[in-house]
Amino acid sequence: MMKNGQYRPRLSNLQNKSAEAMKGIRKVKSYIVIGCVHVPFQNQSLIKGLIDLMSTYSYDGIIIAGDFLDMSALSEYERGKVSHTNVTLREEYDTANELLDIFDSLLPKNSLKVYLYGNHESRYWRWLSDVNNSKLGNVLNPSNELKLEDRGYVVKDNYETDYYKLGALQIMHGEYYNIHTAKKHLDVFRRNVLYFHTHRVQLYREGDFCAWNCGTLGQIDATCFDYAKRGMKMQWANGFAIVHIDEDDVHYVEQINCVFDSFVYNGVKYGE
Repeated sequence: MMKNGQYRPRLSNLQNKSAEAMKGIRKVKSYIVIGCVHVPFQNQSLIKGLIDLMSTYSYDGIIIAGDFLDMSALSEYERGKVSHTNVTLREEYDTANELLDIFDSLLPKNSLKVYLYGNHESRYWRWLSDVNNSKLGNVLNPSNELKLEDRGYVVKDNYETDYYKLGALQIMHGEYYNIHTAKKHLDVFRRNVLYFHTHRVQLYREGDFCAWNCGTLGQIDATCFDYAKRGMKMQWANGFAIVHIDEDDVHYVEQINCVFDSFVYNGVKYGE
């Protein structure tokens, strides 16, 4: 059908195509991408919502993009002091294992699982670099304590250099934390990047290239964040992402924004 020199498909053709797509085979793979959970200081309501979401939909894997653990016991802010969080490293690992057990139970067998270290997991390497601590050997290593290899995770333990690619999308923990952090990451890497690190939610796009900063799943008013001043924490926001990869390896990012300890997906509210 021609109108003003342009072809317009018949409405019936569009309807048939839509119906065919709805009953067709799923042609994308979908992955949950989370970061800055800061276990055991996670936002309980949002984690419950995430678990409910993973129970509702079938996902092909999960990418944990750093700072899944807080590692507050090894923080430089805690050195020489009694811990103000009153949480031991063993308690952190126990809580994290419980959460990973749930994720494992909700994912299909042989699904993709990736664990990227963030700057908080890297507190372990800084702690181990102390000459007295190094005498203890490779004890309390996060990868070992979380049984990541046994769980089938691809582990990237250098947060300053490591990333994981889904199609042409580079998923990393993040490096810069200036005000316009998404633009900074895009300016530097000149790639499609998804990251966390700053606890902020931003998106910056230039043509075919985009940077997604996807927030935190931590409890923003938790004691582990007492180092941050009020003005800094007012910039923080909860969030995560779902990444879809089609048969041509093209990526589609859904940035999930969380408001008042909840989020909405496909018309359903999850969380509080």
